[in-house]
Amino acid sequence: MNKLAKIALACMFAGSLGVCEAKLTIPKAEQMPVLLPEPRHDTACSRIYNFFTRAHYKIVNVDEKFATNVIDRLMSYLDYTHSLYTQGEVDLIYANTKGIINSLDKCYLNYPYDLYNQNIKKRYEKYSYLIGLLDSPLDLKADESIELDRTKASYAATEAELKNLWMRELKNEYEIQLLNGKTPKEATKRLKNRYIASMRRLSQITSEDVFSVFENAFATAIDPHTNYFGPVESENFNDDMNLSLEGIGAVLSQEDEYTVIESLLPGSPAEKSKQLKPKDKIIGVKQKNGKFEDIIGWRLTEVVKQIKGRKGTKVTLEIERGEGAATKTFNVDIVRDKIRLQDKEAKSKVYNSYNGKKVGVITISSFYTDLHLNVKREIDKLKAQNVDSIIIDLRNNGGGLLPEAVYTTGQFIKSGPVVLVRDVNSNEVPYEDEDQNIDYDGPLVVLINRLSASSSEIMAAALQDYGRALIVGDTSYGKGTVQQSRPLTRLYDLSGSDLGSIHYTIAKFYRINGGSTQLRGVTPDIVLPTLIDVTELGEKNEPNALKWDKISKTDYVRYSDPDRFVDRLSELYRQRIEKDPVFNVIQSERERYLKLKEGKVITVNFDKRKKLFDEDEKNALKNTNIRLKAMGKNPVKSVKDLPTDFEFDDPILLETVNIASDYSDMIKKKTDGDSVVAQTAAK
Repeated sequence: MNKLAKIALACMFAGSLGVCEAKLTIPKAEQMPVLLPEPRHDTACSRIYNFFTRAHYKIVNVDEKFATNVIDRLMSYLDYTHSLYTQGEVDLIYANTKGIINSLDKCYLNYPYDLYNQNIKKRYEKYSYLIGLLDSPLDLKADESIELDRTKASYAATEAELKNLWMRELKNEYEIQLLNGKTPKEATKRLKNRYIASMRRLSQITSEDVFSVFENAFATAIDPHTNYFGPVESENFNDDMNLSLEGIGAVLSQEDEYTVIESLLPGSPAEKSKQLKPKDKIIGVKQKNGKFEDIIGWRLTEVVKQIKGRKGTKVTLEIERGEGAATKTFNVDIVRDKIRLQDKEAKSKVYNSYNGKKVGVITISSFYTDLHLNVKREIDKLKAQNVDSIIIDLRNNGGGLLPEAVYTTGQFIKSGPVVLVRDVNSNEVPYEDEDQNIDYDGPLVVLINRLSASSSEIMAAALQDYGRALIVGDTSYGKGTVQQSRPLTRLYDLSGSDLGSIHYTIAKFYRINGGSTQLRGVTPDIVLPTLIDVTELGEKNEPNALKWDKISKTDYVRYSDPDRFVDRLSELYRQRIEKDPVFNVIQSERERYLKLKEGKVITVNFDKRKKLFDEDEKNALKNTNIRLKAMGKNPVKSVKDLPTDFEFDDPILLETVNIASDYSDMIKKKTDGDSVVAQTAAK
């Protein structure tokens, strides 16, 4: 069944064939919206301005210099890859700092809306041009290239240069399709559908979208962690902090015009239905006693609004599964329920080290409400299994609630300050663990990486300063600021409109030794190689990040001195990985990536590109089989032969397990079996 027939069939199920057929055509220019501010935006704008200029930690002067900074951030939203505007057009935007200032302080929002409406036209023009180019064969033999990172590239001087850039971008996308097994006909069709879907989404842009972009340009011109959340984003943020929501429990993504199921949350209504699978396409949604809404081409946020709902209510999804002649469609009835986001909860697992010791690992992915209770549960599980040491894995943990960082750190110390907080008035307040109980007093290792930020850094820094834990991994992100969320809607508002909320910086936090993690992060005692490119990650690379400083340290007593073991632990670690094939793979992949990145451009000559692609495929296959062999598994003939859900062993974690085992042995020899905390407490 071809795509047209498939979608027509889907529409017949939905009872709206005419609407669906229209979606297969390229939207016309007159279908693009011309957006204006809504009445509620004037109120929201005024309150945002007052909060940001009066209550933010950073002093904000809305002058020409600041307005230029706002334009910097605005352009990063409007033209992130510098591929829509000419230099002359950009110069005109930067010349209108007065219009930006009036939009910020007087809430005259016409200028940012005019700018966004112009941006919609430019995007429409670009997609139309790309679709037109696909009607003729592309010259893939020209010796041309395109920048790997265009976020700092020069803008085109002329319209002709701009269209030449679009041509090279198209060749790049087209070659990616060919190199991944698509025929020229399939590649052309896929890209056309992608650009048509993008044009449809342009037609669905709302006034709230424009307001959000402008106010977030204002927010991030102050610092990178200050934000405006519209009504929908506010709800999502609260769901994430509470690890719960009401709905069906499916993680969704967008692929061209389709909404696709990425995964099903364990125990959720979607998973319990036993009818849904990852990669299923949702093509229609029906509420109880309602009619099917055809959602092909809808924005993901609008689809989510239709699917989410109160506990106990029913929603029916129309599903499309399979491709080509194997395609089938069917309906699934689901009763919404309260979803606990269990995949984000703290979890534990026991590993055996190289010398047979049992090491417990507690993985914390975020600092959410009641995290410390979950960590207590996992500690008790590990203690019942008589582990020799515990690792707290904070990799990729971007932070969360400050009190939870204090409570969770307190589970590994008797009591005392965990972090120092300085507010906008320069008041310095220690946040202390006041609970005398210790849930775990044995050997402790904290694993961090460049994406460990904020509350993760508070916990890692405190345990390092107390000498309570050995810190292993890579230098952390370097976010040393505290944010507060505040709704913009007030009780006495008569309109009943939800104005959204703001998330803004109100303080900086400091280590108990007086140093700041801002920009510098937490430096590990033992540095492990990284699986990710960290050269451009971290607070120091964020525009408008607050500066590093320090204050006087507070009074605290160290429990132990892990530093005395670091040299020996590092020596043992290096001996293990020196000839370890997996660590050699990590190093070789990183070196290859950096070499390609240093080139700054990539060819769009297909023959040259194919040669690079084949080299990458050969290298990836070789490294894949090295890692499979290390796991005791058979080699594959192609990387694509691996199951989609296959996971390699985590070499960084496994080596941290070995380090924790060595650390435990060294502590026991020094203390004759006494726990670190117990020995200190006895002094």
